[in-house]
Amino acid sequence: MATGPRYKVPMRRRREVRTDYHQRLRLLKSGKPRLVARVSNSHIRAQLITPGPDGDETHAAASSEDLAEYGWEAPTGNLPSAYLTGFLAGTRARRAGLDEAVLDIGLNTATPGNKVFAVQEGAIDAGLEIPHNESVLADWSRNRGEHIAEYADQLDEPLYSGDFDATNLPEHFDDVLERLQEDA
Repeated sequence: MATGPRYKVPMRRRREVRTDYHQRLRLLKSGKPRLVARVSNSHIRAQLITPGPDGDETHAAASSEDLAEYGWEAPTGNLPSAYLTGFLAGTRARRAGLDEAVLDIGLNTATPGNKVFAVQEGAIDAGLEIPHNESVLADWSRNRGEHIAEYADQLDEPLYSGDFDATNLPEHFDDVLERLQEDA
């Protein structure tokens, strides 16, 4: 490890690879609430957060685990569940009185078609105004999970070991999205 008078120890959350303070400052200067999208292999989380003098305040939140209330039976870490989680977070934000936000992807890489952009697209379709570039959003067929269904058709054995038939994922996505829209 470097030592000496010129060495600067990074802040703790930067050392833990949890916060990019330069990006956070740029987002806070916008003056808009942040749509914080966090992705893991098994779940998706979306929160609408505003900064405050006593810490950040969460106005609306949704997790892919919440989709079970609307009949979601498929795994919760894929692109369709990311879109639905963003849609659910967007509807909850609209109920809380928020109508605009900026996307905060944290330390995720901004790859076109990524799950964080599916969360953003879901929130936009729910009625939030979020500045974005159309080229980073995934095709609607990928948001519906058609690529997963095509892959499941190619396999000899059922995907997900009988828990859920992945070949029906696009239809299942449409059903759950319809339930979310009715609840909105």
